[in-house]
Amino acid sequence: MDMNPNELILDRVRELIFTDLSDGHVLGRLTSLEDASLNTTAEGTDIVDSIGAVITTLYRAKTGEFTATNSLFSLDLAAQQFGSTKEVASEENKIQTPVSEVLTVNKDGKIILSHVPCNQIKYIYKLQNRSLAKMFTVGTTVSETEFTISEQEITVPTGVTGEIYVEYEYEADAAVKVDNNTDEFPEMVGVKIFCIFKDVCNENIKYAGSIVSKKAKLDPSSVQLALTSTGKHPFKVKFNKEWCDGKETLFSTIIAA
Repeated sequence: MDMNPNELILDRVRELIFTDLSDGHVLGRLTSLEDASLNTTAEGTDIVDSIGAVITTLYRAKTGEFTATNSLFSLDLAAQQFGSTKEVASEENKIQTPVSEVLTVNKDGKIILSHVPCNQIKYIYKLQNRSLAKMFTVGTTVSETEFTISEQEITVPTGVTGEIYVEYEYEADAAVKVDNNTDEFPEMVGVKIFCIFKDVCNENIKYAGSIVSKKAKLDPSSVQLALTSTGKHPFKVKFNKEWCDGKETLFSTIIAA
């Protein structure tokens, strides 16, 4: 089948994957990309004559980058941007997880936590009009100012009723964690961007396209995560040439029927 398209309609960027340089396994996958842009630049040096008129311009040091916004907050992308890995909890590898609770004192003068704390709870707080009204400290016996705790059960100070605010940490076996350490930065990865194109004269004819960079790195110089329900997750990937393979390729664009 002959195929030699020129002008095409870019329908959408379908997905992007990051791959490990050593064995090619997928490190992260993004499927909700918007505002995607592929940019290249080059340094130009003007060659001039004796009176400063430009004879020609020599270009060198070409660079390329891909920028986009993921419509959803991505833990895989955040881990790549921070230069860390996403830690997944299990029964053997539990993650210390912070939690805060507002609990109502029962008729026995107790509150029951949702989890077993992994660190000692030193303070609890009486709520009044949704604000922290009074602080109580842990003790060996219950008094007007001290509470006691056993596993998930807290006996509040004598005479205290209503709502209690408590925050603590517990060991979760169903959780994930992404660290952002000051001494860790993104590693070199492979990038594949999968796109869908349409024929400009017959949009029912579709083509599968991909933009491939065998060596690329996420730009960590500015990472902005909007912590809102409508927030987006922008990122920038900088392409690098295949220097060790003796190639000058920054990226390739491949379209197939």
